[in-house]
Amino acid sequence: MLKNKKVIIIFLIGILLFVTGCTHKTNQNDGKERLYLTDKYYNKGEYVEVTKDELSSRENETYLLFTYNNYCNLSVPCDQIFAKFMDKYNIDILSIPYEDFKETSFYETVKFAPSVLIINNSKIVAYLDAESDADLIRYQDADEFEKWLNEYIFFVSK
Repeated sequence: MLKNKKVIIIFLIGILLFVTGCTHKTNQNDGKERLYLTDKYYNKGEYVEVTKDELSSRENETYLLFTYNNYCNLSVPCDQIFAKFMDKYNIDILSIPYEDFKETSFYETVKFAPSVLIINNSKIVAYLDAESDADLIRYQDADEFEKWLNEYIFFVSK
């Protein structure tokens, strides 16, 4: 009888640990400094195609910018990975073809595509580096992409 109670207690503790410790939830109340995107980007969770001229008119905004090639060498196309995040949080990401991106001031810093840039007041806060082995997982796993963005932005508007 005593042995059965121990088993039940251990089982209940195990379930409690599993439920509280193993759920995937992004913590945004951890005291880290993050940026809010400009309100209009907390919207439908879609890609918004822009031109280089339209980017220059967004100089006082905070947004995510996806620059892409017409081909993809990754096993899972990264636009699909990013779309999972966008859909989950209803965040729009601006997108621009790499050929047009090369004519922006951001090209001075970001030389390769695909990439996602976090832009605040026309300055790059952070970006995914297509040449970096460390960033590869962020291109291929929506949870890893979300973790990376969680370092920099809030997922809900003010």
